[in-house]
Amino acid sequence: MVNWISRWTQSIVIAVIISTIIEIILPNSNIKKYVRTVIGVYIVFIIISPIVTKITGKEITLDSLKLPETKPYEKPELDTNAYVETTYINTIKQDIIKNIEEKGYKVLNLEIEIERQEEKYGNINSINLQISKQKKKLGDIQPVVIDVNNQQKEDKGITNEEIQGLKEYLEKNYEAEKVFINEH
Repeated sequence: MVNWISRWTQSIVIAVIISTIIEIILPNSNIKKYVRTVIGVYIVFIIISPIVTKITGKEITLDSLKLPETKPYEKPELDTNAYVETTYINTIKQDIIKNIEEKGYKVLNLEIEIERQEEKYGNINSINLQISKQKKKLGDIQPVVIDVNNQQKEDKGITNEEIQGLKEYLEKNYEAEKVFINEH
């Protein structure tokens, strides 16, 4: 019995000395409080384990405390090429929409096809654009035309010359091979 108590006190003293050395070595930081917690749990384990072993007759070891198996975290695989391609297309779309709206048109739908073969990867194959004339802002003052013959002029929307001008603009500035513009 005396031998058992001397081994027990020896293990407690050794644990306290080791924990004191670890606390002295550690710099003052946020980690120190976590290390103190772990050391405290270790010392409590050293103090309690011989008593539990004496009472139950079973020795407590870390091997007897089995944790459930865990699977390693599998990071989902991202397709960076698809992400870059989508970002590239969306950036071009935003730029086209901004430029077309500055010209007085409203973009209703815009589809862009890019080249995916290695030699010309990223070149714009086609731009499919659906537009309408932008409504005049309230601040714009339009000249009033009074027709004495009472003939009403119809607003024909976007003329073929305007569509052709937009096509040429898109082909030149975005180097698109094909540009399709539909009026809505």
